Amino acid sequence: MITQCPACGTHFRVTPEQLQAHQGQVRCGRCMTVFDAFKALSDLPETPPAAAAGSGSEARGFQLEPVEPAQAPPPPQAAQARAAAAGQGEKDYGPAPEQLLLDEALFADPAQARRDRLWAVGAALLVFVLAGQAAYHYRAELAVQYPGLKPYLVKLCEPLQCKVLPPQRPRQIAIEASDLQATDPARPGLIQLTATLRNHAGHDLGYPVLDLVLTNTKEHTLARRVFLPKDYLEPGKDVAAGLPANAEITIRLDLETGDLGPAGFRLDLLPAPQP
Repeated sequence: MITQCPACGTHFRVTPEQLQAHQGQVRCGRCMTVFDAFKALSDLPETPPAAAAGSGSEARGFQLEPVEPAQAPPPPQAAQARAAAAGQGEKDYGPAPEQLLLDEALFADPAQARRDRLWAVGAALLVFVLAGQAAYHYRAELAVQYPGLKPYLVKLCEPLQCKVLPPQRPRQIAIEASDLQATDPARPGLIQLTATLRNHAGHDLGYPVLDLVLTNTKEHTLARRVFLPKDYLEPGKDVAAGLPANAEITIRLDLETGDLGPAGFRLDLLPAPQP
């Protein structure tokens, strides 16, 4: 009797013993497909040996192998791939490498796993502390760049007893006008400093420090004094509110110079210390 592989169409001789071994389940020796030999079973035609050898309907180089009924046949794609490999000649690449799982490779040692978890927790805490320090140090800049963060920064400062004040950027505040004049002819040592400051930034800025230097006719320094915002702002003015965006303020300070007799002055703006 003969049977035919449904996958590659090759004819094979088959014996009753082979058919009865596993209820007709056999494996094609050419494409390795498992099929039921009973479905394509037919009697072998009685032809002369020479004709049978030259007919080409049999592939004598391939044999049928009985298989267990529970063994599932490979998918057609796998059968085609094996057929192509059989035609080209399979290469031996040695045994397949052992596949290691991630937990087996990295956490095989319980003590090492605990140490790794402690390192991870410590790193997370360190990142949290660094983020808190950065938020504390740059709280004024963060409140200006991201106004939505200001309420949270204020809450952060409550237990730390700090304030979220406008940033100190004296370079964005211009001295529009300044003058130094005597106010009382009878008292030549009494002079008044008048200065107009304007905020050219698009947001509120903290009030700067005034650095006043009195000079003589040769531009030599006679005296110097630094005025904090609380020293030159009018009573009742909120220092923490800062100088509004695109706003200006006029400052007037009465100074007692005694016998110095200043002939000129220099006025600069410096960052005020944060409380």
